[in-house]
Amino acid sequence: MERSKTVVRTQRKQGELQAFVLLYIKMAMSGVGLGDSVVTTYDTKLKTKHLLDALVLKINKEEKRQIVTEQEFECGTLPFEELKKFLPPKEPRYVLYDYNYTTENGQKHSKIILVSWSPDEAPMKEKMIYASSKDAVKKKLQAIKIEVQASELGDLDEADIEAKLKKV
Repeated sequence: MERSKTVVRTQRKQGELQAFVLLYIKMAMSGVGLGDSVVTTYDTKLKTKHLLDALVLKINKEEKRQIVTEQEFECGTLPFEELKKFLPPKEPRYVLYDYNYTTENGQKHSKIILVSWSPDEAPMKEKMIYASSKDAVKKKLQAIKIEVQASELGDLDEADIEAKLKKV
């Protein structure tokens, strides 16, 4: 009797794993793209002219096929620590942030980073859609120096980010 319960549990786990793999494959081929307005805003306001501190992006829930701008933050209005207040606790987001830092020899630098926000409380399906769509963001938007994966606010540590930036 105990052996048959083990077999049933094993079969159930295999079934769940197969369903997870199929969902992952489906999400990887989801076809979510980056909206043209995001590319234009990024190229003209963030990358070249540095008129923005950050762009917060989300996948449009109505269409689920396009990444759109949720919020823009003008230059000088959003210190990195303040960014955490704008990350929803139960929904993934992408953030393009113009990170300013000073090197050990006093030189000031500005580099664009991509924050992939995927909180633990977010639904698995949404997290997978965002994970599989991240390459679309990285391919279309040039000049992203590093990527920071964060599932909790503590993952957004400025010392770690600066250490990564100094290596590139």
